[in-house]
Amino acid sequence: MSKVKSKLNGIDSLVRSTGQHPWAHLEAGYWRVQVEDQPVLGFVMRVRAEIGDTFTFEVYADARNARGQRIWVRREESLNSAVAWMMQNSDRLIKFAAQHTTPAAVNDRSESTSKA
Repeated sequence: MSKVKSKLNGIDSLVRSTGQHPWAHLEAGYWRVQVEDQPVLGFVMRVRAEIGDTFTFEVYADARNARGQRIWVRREESLNSAVAWMMQNSDRLIKFAAQHTTPAAVNDRSESTSKA
């Protein structure tokens, strides 16, 4: 069990070495950006186009397109820059996410139970 734990710690240390921010919460290979109990602003992923290229930080909204994919918003050079941009545009990001929600699953369940 210690071997698995040490491997996971190694992976986390690789991702964490790219930067930290108090409102960027490291999850499974990406950061969830959320200020305390406020709505999630979005997500940041560290990517590199090709081996040898510098890493960039891709900002995604807390919303999905018609195919269920996260919606890309912009690219930044660092985690701190990405989070700072998200904080500065938090109202717009929250509004955008609200416009792209799909409440159909909840409505379908409530209609089916009320008809029974």
